Amino acid sequence: MTVTTTTSSPRPLAARRILIVIAVCAVLVALGAWIAGLFDGMIDLRVYRMGGSVLLHGDALYDAQLAGSGLPFTYPPFAAIAMVPLAAVPWGVALVVWTTISVLCITLLWRTSLTKTFWSFVTQRKRTAVLAALTVLSLMLEPVWQTLQFGQINLLLTAMILLDLVRPADARLRGFWLGVAIGVKLTPLPFLALLIVTKQWRALRNAVFGLLATMAVGFAIVPHQSWRYWTDVILDANRVGGLAYTGNQSFNGFLHRLGNDASWVQPTWFVLSAVFGLLVLWLSRRYWLADERVTAISVMALAVLYASPVSWSHHWVWIIPLGVSLIRAVNRVWGLNPAVVAGVLWYGLFVLRSIWWVPYRDDRELNWTFWQSIPGNSHLILGLLAFVLLAVTSRSLTRQDENKSSKPPAV
Repeated sequence: MTVTTTTSSPRPLAARRILIVIAVCAVLVALGAWIAGLFDGMIDLRVYRMGGSVLLHGDALYDAQLAGSGLPFTYPPFAAIAMVPLAAVPWGVALVVWTTISVLCITLLWRTSLTKTFWSFVTQRKRTAVLAALTVLSLMLEPVWQTLQFGQINLLLTAMILLDLVRPADARLRGFWLGVAIGVKLTPLPFLALLIVTKQWRALRNAVFGLLATMAVGFAIVPHQSWRYWTDVILDANRVGGLAYTGNQSFNGFLHRLGNDASWVQPTWFVLSAVFGLLVLWLSRRYWLADERVTAISVMALAVLYASPVSWSHHWVWIIPLGVSLIRAVNRVWGLNPAVVAGVLWYGLFVLRSIWWVPYRDDRELNWTFWQSIPGNSHLILGLLAFVLLAVTSRSLTRQDENKSSKPPAV
């Protein structure tokens, strides 16, 4: 008699584990949101739901304002369409689902950013614990907490872009999700330049296809609102709030805090953004060609953050992969101990939330002293230091490439 034994396939087991992780995360998120009082806040999530609700009721999307705050919907029509499911469920359900997605994206960012070398020192059983610990500790980072507190979409978009572009060059529809991210929120648009300078034509095609697909969906469902957005609303930077506000950690915000509405502000912003953008493209391309993809993408994110008319502090969630890139670069050139110091300083300074140490709101930023402007622009200062450090350490990448190319061909 033959006895056959059946073993459960790995895929159902993996699926069950993922579902368990998501369920546990959702329960912890609900408990944490209740303790932190988030159920009464998360104003950006309320704006997203307003956009979805307006579409459900057939009202004018870009005339609507959130009750009690007057905040308008500032995103492309596709973003409002994507938010319809959140608008159709009770507030508490939407909050828990949305925040759970954001928290899981933190985990994905760490999992993707950390190298195989790092994971080789961590046993399989401990990897989940390490990722959970990093995720919890990340909640102390100013951009991450601001994203969760406001119910922002930044963690989701960052994870979409990073996970999409680190895939192998021949991966199916690689670049498509970058295009979708642009269709949800225009700020990732400069990433297309990275695809161009590194000659990733297939990914570029897919990204353009993804963007056009989101536009097509918008015109198919809400044609009048789509036409209004792409011809009028997109040009109105004032819809997003005060440009001089300390939370605007971009070149434009910095210059407005110096000169407010002076005539030199806009042309100076344009020149600074163009010059820095070219420098970022040069450095990002160098890291990409050295197969340092996470670093290349993170460096490119700096161009997005600095050149955008508005980069709220919660847009800076890119500090997670950028910090890992800094640690790797310092370790490669100067060794482990300096790398640990660089990592502690990088993440620790964002934990301090120094941009909120100084007077802000009601244009008080216009009267900062020199010493107040240092913590008030600390995200910008740290980003520039990171760029310089990565540029300096990139010399070792060049030398390595030259050494490889100078070797005689194998016989």
